Amino acid sequence: MSVEIKETSATVRTLEVTIPQADLKAPFEKKLSQYKKQVALKGFRQGQVPKAMILKQFGDSIRHEVVNETIDAVLNEELKKANIIPVGQLKVKDFKDDKESDIKIVVEAEIDPEIDIKGYDNTGITVPATAVHEEEVQAEFDRLVQMWSRDEHVDREAGKGDVVVGNYEEVVIDGEKQELPENREFRSLLGESASPGFDEGLMGVKAGEKKEINFKYPDDHKDERYRGKTAQFKVEVTDVRKIVPPTFDEEFCKQVGVKDEAELRSNLAESLANQKKDAAKTKAVNEAIDKLIEQNPFEVPEGRVRDLIKWSLNRNVQDPKDAVEPTEDQIKDMGPEAIREIKKHRILEFVATKEKIKASQAAVDARLQEMANAYHVDFETLKGHFRQSGRINGLRDELRFQMAADFIVGIRPAAEETK
Repeated sequence: MSVEIKETSATVRTLEVTIPQADLKAPFEKKLSQYKKQVALKGFRQGQVPKAMILKQFGDSIRHEVVNETIDAVLNEELKKANIIPVGQLKVKDFKDDKESDIKIVVEAEIDPEIDIKGYDNTGITVPATAVHEEEVQAEFDRLVQMWSRDEHVDREAGKGDVVVGNYEEVVIDGEKQELPENREFRSLLGESASPGFDEGLMGVKAGEKKEINFKYPDDHKDERYRGKTAQFKVEVTDVRKIVPPTFDEEFCKQVGVKDEAELRSNLAESLANQKKDAAKTKAVNEAIDKLIEQNPFEVPEGRVRDLIKWSLNRNVQDPKDAVEPTEDQIKDMGPEAIREIKKHRILEFVATKEKIKASQAAVDARLQEMANAYHVDFETLKGHFRQSGRINGLRDELRFQMAADFIVGIRPAAEETK
């Protein structure tokens, strides 16, 4: 028996295995004895079937099992000795067995290549400082107020900030009459729609009035089908309603979970600050990852790419039988992003291992507390659920990778985070 291992590429090892037919004799006899003890044929009790009959009926199956088991054992032993950890299943490239000459099999094992990431401790990329401006807080405050507002009927002409309710009677786009939807009603908040010309045409209308509105869609309209096109709308106005903002009294503040308007504004400012910080850090980390990928080129096994794409396609599938295999077109389209994601994961794993980064129990508890607060559940109950389901280890790994990502943009973990 002989095994030759060749380095076909950075991610592929080829094993050429030769097994003499004589090496199958002992395992074949052992397997035959097992069959003899277990098989029961008509006219014979279990364990009493003649050897010749077993060979005649099951000989080929026994030999097939022996060949497979022998090859598996040889491959597993040789891979272990060579410290080769395959990515996915081995691929059989050639197999010859005429039952007389030596059995010859050629298999390929995909592997993750060893990497040595240089420069991760000084990428030159850091997280820039961020600031929240009063107008941003005001804009978010106004958005919430609008969301919490109600509208009520007014017997007057519509003006900016009012809601005009009506029905479409005819719509013509670039001279072509459009088919009206089954529900012809529209509600337009004047001054806020994506079509300023339509809003302008509704200024001054009253309930019961019919109006023809002619305008041109803006070149940057959100629906590219209408960009720069002329429009003619014939509408019937059924109602004009004014927006009534909420009163920040004690009852309303209790309803939205704040003490008063000042606390709401403070919460908004804090939330916006955190969003900006997170966005700035995410951008910096991605820039640092891209830089490290460029400076430290390494290959990614095709099996890893295919598996990640398959996971992406099936992550929301409830029943395993509904899972699909990625097509070649999907692999081509999604491959570059999958390769980057795998490289990012390997780089962060390298950094975390090299720097001995680990998430402390205090860091895990802090994240669980954030989650408990967000979902309004008891901390100890959530923690117990994570432990029982085994998800606590996944959370710890997630934090470890986040700390490694922080490291490459100059953010070093606090001592208590790793103790």
